[in-house]
Amino acid sequence: PTSGVIYEADGFILTSRFNMSGTIRKNGIKVTLWDGRQLPGTFVGSDEQRDIGLVKIDAKDLPVLPRADAPAVGQGTLVALIGRSPDKSNPTVNAGILSATSRMNKTAVQTDAEMNYGNAGGALLTLKGELIGVACNIKPDTVWGQSGGVGFACKTAEIDNLLGRMKNGEHIPAPKRPFLGIRAGEGNPDVEGIQIVDVMKDSPAEKAGIKKEDVLVELGGVKITDSESMKEALEPRKIGEEVELKVMRKAKEGWQEKTFKLKLEGRAEP
Repeated sequence: PTSGVIYEADGFILTSRFNMSGTIRKNGIKVTLWDGRQLPGTFVGSDEQRDIGLVKIDAKDLPVLPRADAPAVGQGTLVALIGRSPDKSNPTVNAGILSATSRMNKTAVQTDAEMNYGNAGGALLTLKGELIGVACNIKPDTVWGQSGGVGFACKTAEIDNLLGRMKNGEHIPAPKRPFLGIRAGEGNPDVEGIQIVDVMKDSPAEKAGIKKEDVLVELGGVKITDSESMKEALEPRKIGEEVELKVMRKAKEGWQEKTFKLKLEGRAEP
């Protein structure tokens, strides 16, 4: 089971695309409403990048949450994440703050409210009960689907821009983006930059000679201090473009700066 948000009164419900697995769609979707009614649902459309799925049920005059005023909802705003529970009359509620207002290529907000497979697709609300976004992007490689203190919710403005296409039956694939082929961890206590915790096989980074435990300090002339600055440095780049990376590599003599050139490949990244 997963969570969902009634988005339009005539039976359109938003949920997490990831949680709408092929098995669920094959076996049929059953939607349980707040009042205990159970209705069959149809998986109408989706957006892979934003991890949003649209389900339609045959119902009218459903209650719809008021939308939050986006400019008024800033960093540090207290929020609540509402999700499904085995007890239909008592949904789960996880409290937190809005820790960032522009994540996932500016399509989502970030919160420290605990997020997991169960409440993915649920409503992220202000304490006035206004809808900020829909919980999304719980990755399959996280431990038991836990957010690890960082969760994301697709902004309502993004959803509004896509709603017409999803209603028309579109399943929108994630666009291909420039891809390095590294997985970044936290910073390194000895060197400013981000620690590379994994280098993917046959990726541009591996082909260029970048290694696990290198510390990435510069990408295309842009100083790298965290994962977000790495994403921002990659954003204007094009697939096939050659880019220069500077890393610090630990040797017997101490940390040494090394420079690599690699050609960016494209990969669809939700």
